[in-house]
Amino acid sequence: MSALAGEGIPGFSGRDLPLAAGSVTAARLWHVDMTSAEAAADGAPVEGLLTGVFGGVWRRGENVAVCGGGQASPPCPQDLVPAPDCGCGFWAYWALRYAWRCDYYWHGEVIGVIQGYGRTRIGTRGCRCGKARILALHLRPAGPDDQPRGLRHRDVAEVLESYYGVPCYPSLAEMLAAHPLTADYLPGRQRRLATSPALRPRTPALPAPVNWLLAGRRSPATPAASQGTPPGRRTENDESGRQAS
Repeated sequence: MSALAGEGIPGFSGRDLPLAAGSVTAARLWHVDMTSAEAAADGAPVEGLLTGVFGGVWRRGENVAVCGGGQASPPCPQDLVPAPDCGCGFWAYWALRYAWRCDYYWHGEVIGVIQGYGRTRIGTRGCRCGKARILALHLRPAGPDDQPRGLRHRDVAEVLESYYGVPCYPSLAEMLAAHPLTADYLPGRQRRLATSPALRPRTPALPAPVNWLLAGRRSPATPAASQGTPPGRRTENDESGRQAS
């Protein structure tokens, strides 16, 4: 794994961290493609059910991030994804609190835990990895401002479980207990956040969305783009890749 999440990439630290071998577990959010979910419920084949902030589809089993380039920049070579000076790769976080920073601007119906491996860049809030697979999911109850779902909550959860072959837990606490997040790279005083099922702080204190977000661009001052691959460079599935991302 590479020691840096990426210089100048929002949401991660730019300082060196120890290298790690093996894999990491981290949290991220997705949207549910309800059209595909309804088709899957009827037994029809679908490409995937979950998408990241930039629309990339996550599939069952292993997902491989591919840089799509962007803003007149060519894609990164496949063997360099996630590259240090790009936003490519699958994005995920060491704590739900950090995933919420993206959710503050972009409401994801599904929260889950992924296993990240392959070429991976590590930061103090999360990681960007070249390969990832979904380990567990939690479908959030529909809020008063959400669009009506064609399927009932339990039906959607069952479709997700069946398609991805992973458990869809009724609560975040149960999901984290069964699939602990990697906490090794969190600063010491913040490691307790890795086990916290709280998605948001008691008093939200983030700025309102600004033009760069509405236009799908990154800002060096906020990690809001982290749910997928930030646009300066995107991945084929999400972040690929889409997480990310």
